[in-house]
Amino acid sequence: MHLAYSRPEGKRKKYVEPYDFKHPKLFSKEIMRTLRTLHEVLGRNLSRIFTSNLRQKVDVKLVKIDQIATSEFVRNIPTPSALYILSVEELGGDMVLVMTPGFCIQMVERQSGGRGSSLEEMRMLTTIEERVMGRIMRTVNKEIVTAWDPMMKVSIKSISYESKPENVHMASADPSIVAVFEIELNEEKIPLKISYPYSLLKETLNESILQMGAHSRKITLTDEQLKGYEHTLSRISVKVQPLLGVTRLTVGELIRLEEGDAIALTQKTDEPLEVRINGVKKMTAYPGVLGSKKAVRIFKIIEEINEQELL
Repeated sequence: MHLAYSRPEGKRKKYVEPYDFKHPKLFSKEIMRTLRTLHEVLGRNLSRIFTSNLRQKVDVKLVKIDQIATSEFVRNIPTPSALYILSVEELGGDMVLVMTPGFCIQMVERQSGGRGSSLEEMRMLTTIEERVMGRIMRTVNKEIVTAWDPMMKVSIKSISYESKPENVHMASADPSIVAVFEIELNEEKIPLKISYPYSLLKETLNESILQMGAHSRKITLTDEQLKGYEHTLSRISVKVQPLLGVTRLTVGELIRLEEGDAIALTQKTDEPLEVRINGVKKMTAYPGVLGSKKAVRIFKIIEEINEQELL
């Protein structure tokens, strides 16, 4: 569905703003930012757990926090899958963690001293495999509780395994907040998802954000604490990337390129360059030279937050 709005100041020109009712914006930017930070921490902790159990390097990265209809979430879960239903007493409902059977079987076999099977193996876990995964999941549960601790105190009352999504009872009328992770193992990328019913988080998150905001305004740092933070932050390395320009080519144009050809960029010489900090546009600058080295002079610092980065 599309909604049309008239521009202010009596202008007749109209623009169309799309709104997807299957992906409603349920939470504010501040709450989405908090959810993203929380799950980035959880991702790093899961990397440690999976690395320990697989005895090889594993990276777990948060891809996005999605807001979708529960029916759509369940419909997109393949059969069979490794579904773990985590009953959270404080929320009065369940979290659902979804992994691929192949990744679970790989961990079980590595735990048993084997080399591991194909990550693409799709079958139900055996009783023994369920028990081994149960021990691993108890460790995962502790990390979920730890990640949520700054927001609210939770305890996972019980955990159950299912292989078929149709056996998971979720209120289809209730939207879901889904944390989508990507597990990187042996150059393979494996999905992992954690779903929360919106109704279970709404009141708790809003209250937590308000409490955290009120608490943060009362905090004052001593001179010693401030110097400690400044010292720690000053040693953090970040990637700074001034972009001289970008362009877009078709595959055909790329194939026909020869040595000596020039590629025109969209960047104008009288306009400042885009500067990215860790891949995110944060400032603009003009190119120049400092001593014998190439440099850029900062022109403008961009403080606006891109809403898409929070979703």
